[in-house]
Amino acid sequence: MNYVEQHHQLVVEKMKLDKFFSLFLEKFERKMDPEKTNTPIWDLYKKKTKEYNELCQEIRNTEYWIRKAV
Repeated sequence: MNYVEQHHQLVVEKMKLDKFFSLFLEKFERKMDPEKTNTPIWDLYKKKTKEYNELCQEIRNTEYWIRKAV
């Protein structure tokens, strides 16, 4: 797979996670107490945030290699 195709797939995954966060926060924001972060809702939020951060880093890496190849 070339870097452009990989970048496209990563951006699609990022868009899916963006939508997840929008819906998730719309539904659970009121239940997310910043003082009590050891709930299942917070656990899922942290897991998805970590996944999102890793995905963003991979997008930046792929963009670097695309620029380097030009």
